[in-house]
Amino acid sequence: MKKPILLMALVVLLSFQLGTSQTDYDKNAISIKHVWFNYTAPNEDDKQIFSDLSNGVELGFHRQYSNLFSSTLPLRVGLVDLPNYDDATKKVTSYRKDRLYVGLDALLNLHFFKGKAISPFIYGGVGVVAPNFDFDQLFAQAPLGLGFEIRLTPKAFLTAQSDYRFAFEDGRDSWQHAVGFKFVLASKDTDNDGLPDKIDECPTEYGTVNGCPDNDGDGIANKSDRCVNEAGVPENQGCPADRDKDGVYDRDDDCPDVAGTVKGCPDADKDGFADKDDRCPKDAGKLKGCPDSDNDTVADIDDKCPKVPGPASNNGCPPDRDNDGFPDATDPCPDLAGSINGCPDTDGDGVTDNVDKCINTKGPASNNGCPEIKVEDKKTLDVAMRAVEFKTGTAQLTGSSSKILNEVVNVLKKYPEMNLSIEGHTDDKGEDMKNLKLSIRRSEACKAYLVKKGINAERLMSSGYGESKPIGDNKTKEGRQSNRRTEFNPVWR
Repeated sequence: MKKPILLMALVVLLSFQLGTSQTDYDKNAISIKHVWFNYTAPNEDDKQIFSDLSNGVELGFHRQYSNLFSSTLPLRVGLVDLPNYDDATKKVTSYRKDRLYVGLDALLNLHFFKGKAISPFIYGGVGVVAPNFDFDQLFAQAPLGLGFEIRLTPKAFLTAQSDYRFAFEDGRDSWQHAVGFKFVLASKDTDNDGLPDKIDECPTEYGTVNGCPDNDGDGIANKSDRCVNEAGVPENQGCPADRDKDGVYDRDDDCPDVAGTVKGCPDADKDGFADKDDRCPKDAGKLKGCPDSDNDTVADIDDKCPKVPGPASNNGCPPDRDNDGFPDATDPCPDLAGSINGCPDTDGDGVTDNVDKCINTKGPASNNGCPEIKVEDKKTLDVAMRAVEFKTGTAQLTGSSSKILNEVVNVLKKYPEMNLSIEGHTDDKGEDMKNLKLSIRRSEACKAYLVKKGINAERLMSSGYGESKPIGDNKTKEGRQSNRRTEFNPVWR
């Protein structure tokens, strides 16, 4: 009697220990199942495991320790046909009908795919049976079986199992099958995902990864997944690894399907700007991927003067006030637009206006842009300066002056575009003011003579300078004579 009682106590103690172990994954459940007992198939050769079945019921308590392991403490009660075993013949000789079956097990379960909709498991353990509550007939058994659970709701499961029970007495081996329901005892589970709030990392959101959502089903919770809608790998924080094999994870790769060195994108000119963002993908440069030859911060592609620095406001060219394309710094005429080194050429003679003394009349550069007068004609004007004479102290021409003035008339008629500046001068004898007035009257006298001879007065300009512009030494007779003169200087229109 002591041996069966000790065995029964061992089962109860083991069951209690499994049912109360402390763990971070603390979830309890109860179950109710219909049980079918079969003692004939293990003990008679011609019997099947699903024939000659007796019926019973099971009430169970379950404790989940992790996704892999759980324990079960099932109590089974039923009316069964227990065999009578003949020790002499080593055979079952008969069956005792409708004997009351009372059994208690302590089982350890190993789960596969726990948390999925369907989760298979295998189990084993020890148990005791007391037929008709008669402890003198108590015998022990070791069940070994398999089963599966189908999740109906986060807290309700349909469960089915089948096991073979090895008895520690001859003729007591059996098959037992059970189908029923398991209900998770209600630890608080706000989001109804099957994980109690105390171990649910996202207690208010339904989820399958430690209680947290996993949109892309890659096993990485959304809260830790940088690509929540695209399945990836843990080492890439839930994002796809590296499709183009360029060493840049897809999550950081701006060109995930094309290998490249700049944020995962190609850079043909290797200037650090990805081709897709490079304005000059074939020419290396620092200005949005473009070169700047003159370092004026205007890229060559936009710089109208790529070799000369200039502000962006002038398209990269130096300042040019007259907008003629010649920088002010090298433009001799910065305020007058021109095509010849930045200066205009009004008469088109190739001599720019800034050095052309006859801007409206063509002439060679050798003559400062003025027409060239024949040598003999220039000589006439030079001779007139010395040959034109006046009566002493007056502006009255002498008779000999007419001849040379007539020659001047002929020169003016030969060059219709030429004007004449008639300038009177005196020596320093006498008062300054009188000399000035005398020089003016003498130049006007020459002008009047030329007009009288048919020269348009508008072509003639007369002025006097008195003694202010000497060309000789007034201390000598020869010098004073050279200073008393009337100049005839060409002026071109």
